[in-house]
Amino acid sequence: MVFDSDSIASPIEAEPPHHKPETSQRCRRFLREGLGRGEALLDVGCGDGELLEVLKRQGGFDKVFGLEIDPELTRVCHQRGLFVIRGRAEAIPLASASLDAVVCSVVIPYTDSRRAIREWSRILKPGGLVHATYHGWGFGWDYLLHGAHFKKRFYGLRMLVNSVVYDWSGRRLPGFLGDTLCQSAKRLRLIYDSCGLTLEREEVIETVAGAPRFLGHRLRKTKIG
Repeated sequence: MVFDSDSIASPIEAEPPHHKPETSQRCRRFLREGLGRGEALLDVGCGDGELLEVLKRQGGFDKVFGLEIDPELTRVCHQRGLFVIRGRAEAIPLASASLDAVVCSVVIPYTDSRRAIREWSRILKPGGLVHATYHGWGFGWDYLLHGAHFKKRFYGLRMLVNSVVYDWSGRRLPGFLGDTLCQSAKRLRLIYDSCGLTLEREEVIETVAGAPRFLGHRLRKTKIG
């Protein structure tokens, strides 16, 4: 996963309170289905390469490769025979208009979202696709309401508070308090519009307290620049 150098992700969120394999499967299915064909596809924040391996086997693209900032995870990907480059989501080391598709699995909450999404638009060819998943507000509510101990509940609380502050001011809380965000479709649409990306499809993947736990968005680059 690709993290902004200005934030540190807490390890306690690794296993959500209500981890459901079927939810993970829905997220993965959203990311990989309907991508079409083309020359090159990039998995931004590819982690250990599990999804990247599936995309490579799926076919449809001449080149399928990943971006990862963690050196150990990059090494694991290389051992699996995957082509992965080191880099940050906010500064992808690739030429403009060089890719046909981008996938991004729950990476944006840990980054400077505006800069990272702007990079998707920059590296995509006109008409290129993005399949991305995000933590919705229900993800924070899940931790706050159902966390097994105080640290997990506090993680959910600070995620929600940080998201409110970010929506209001455009800035995160300082230090570890601002390490991750819940994403809203409204805020994301504003970013998409400013980057020349059009939201073609939204899928709500499970809800908690009436709010999306995960969001899946299919985007298309419709404007240049």
